[in-house]
Amino acid sequence: MFDARGWMTWLLAAVVMTMLTRNPFYTLIILLVAQVVEKACALPDIGLNLPLIRIGLILLAFSTLMNVLFVHIGVTVLFRLPGSWPYIGGPLTLEAAVFGLGNGLILLTLLVIFTTFNKVVTTGELVRLSPRALRDLAVVVLIGLTYVPETMNQLRRIREAQAIRGHQIRGLGDWRPVLIPLLIGGLERAMGVAEAMVARGYGSTADVRQPLKIQLALLVGLLATFLGWVLSFWIGWPGWLVMAAGIVAIGFLLWQLGQQTPFTRYRPDRLTGWNVGLMGTAVLAVLFFIIPIPFLNRVTLAYSPYPQLAWPGFDVFIGLCILLLIYPAVVVLLNDSGTVGRLATATKVADSDDYD
Repeated sequence: MFDARGWMTWLLAAVVMTMLTRNPFYTLIILLVAQVVEKACALPDIGLNLPLIRIGLILLAFSTLMNVLFVHIGVTVLFRLPGSWPYIGGPLTLEAAVFGLGNGLILLTLLVIFTTFNKVVTTGELVRLSPRALRDLAVVVLIGLTYVPETMNQLRRIREAQAIRGHQIRGLGDWRPVLIPLLIGGLERAMGVAEAMVARGYGSTADVRQPLKIQLALLVGLLATFLGWVLSFWIGWPGWLVMAAGIVAIGFLLWQLGQQTPFTRYRPDRLTGWNVGLMGTAVLAVLFFIIPIPFLNRVTLAYSPYPQLAWPGFDVFIGLCILLLIYPAVVVLLNDSGTVGRLATATKVADSDDYD
């Protein structure tokens, strides 16, 4: 139903909205929306299943502790450490704890967003979506990413098999019967993937030379992107414009390099109405965050508990704008053929081949 182009737009929109706000209410809404989308749209046996609750508690606790220990700002003092202690000595405030908790919540939300994207898009779709100039690099990276869940599944199977034989892990030496089969299995999978890639012609690639002017233009684009990012801290929106110009220049040069790589697709992906709706709602949600609109209280996007803790503001219309990201979950749940469409997307890679 949805392809990688629509999901990539959804991913960028969710990440940008998470980075544009420090209000914990809005961040929580984005987190919950990403979870709902994952539960409704996740493909079967796709992606790595992470213990998000455990990871979230660790992120929140670590971020809160670090900010409390190293930032001594705020009027609500919880404890006081001796001033002679380097770096961490001084008052430990509630405001610093809340600020650190907000940072951890943002990190957890970004992790959930990328986990959702990993579970709704197959590896083959990401390879087809990658620019032609970076196609070989994309294939290598995505093959490496697929090894992570495979290795975790094989580790679980090996431990279960060893447990049936009565093997128990008490120390480092007890890991040998687990790690050696895991290493051998990884090498066997690597050899199988290498043979499959050679059979598909990945070993016989054409030598594409990059002209010196394109190399210099790429260097200028990278410098403009970095310079714009630095200038954005001092002069504001002109720096963002310079950064955007550098990114556009790099994208154009990568597209131009990709035109030198021959590529044939037997079944081109057509942009369906569902994907247009997914991209449209994602872009619209970001525009509501960026463009100043009279009926939106954009001041509530920023929140700081310093110098004295107070409740963050909340604008109902901004909350409704965030809910635009839930569009794919609503479509899948309301469409009678949603399950069939997701299964068809999961098996689409096996039905079509791309050749370079």
